[in-house]
Amino acid sequence: MLTIKSKKIMSLTLCTLLATSIFGGVAAEAHPFGAPPPYTRDYKDSSNSHSEGEVITAGIVGAVVGAVVAKIT
Repeated sequence: MLTIKSKKIMSLTLCTLLATSIFGGVAAEAHPFGAPPPYTRDYKDSSNSHSEGEVITAGIVGAVVGAVVAKIT
């Protein structure tokens, strides 16, 4: 049977392990060593870009659909 002290030590160990793995992963994603800089794409020259009206219409339709789904659930 585990005592309260051993439960606390185990809990602290697991939390420390979880925190270091999360922060280590975030740090590795933020600044990978030896990786080339990311490719930047010029979106203005894209042939399949959408007009401002299409984007606004899609936003409105998405908001309406989201409101309907929220109302139903």
